[in-house]
Amino acid sequence: MKKMLFIIGLIMVLVMSGCNSESNPKDETVSGAKDLRDGTYVRITGNIDAHLFKDWYTFSDSSGSITIQIEEELWARNGINPESLEFPVTVEIVGEVCKEKNQGTIIEVEILKIL
Repeated sequence: MKKMLFIIGLIMVLVMSGCNSESNPKDETVSGAKDLRDGTYVRITGNIDAHLFKDWYTFSDSSGSITIQIEEELWARNGINPESLEFPVTVEIVGEVCKEKNQGTIIEVEILKIL
């Protein structure tokens, strides 16, 4: 019985150590994020280069560029009016990698920090 509990505990530790969430994002680059699976949370430092439309922006770092989605509420929570920004803007983002059929890989931003 003790052996079985030990094995179950070990499995749980291994599973939990591999968990990736908004509170435990993987430090990554744009290029690396594109290769990750859907639902992975990443932290990337780079530039918002341009506003595309609505909530969609172009983000880049030294490894490449990617489309990101920043909802209006996130800008408001940070006290920022995105229409008043002059691009490029250096930021740190934490977000979820999303594999979209029509748009390829995007990042849905959950945390935004202007640097």
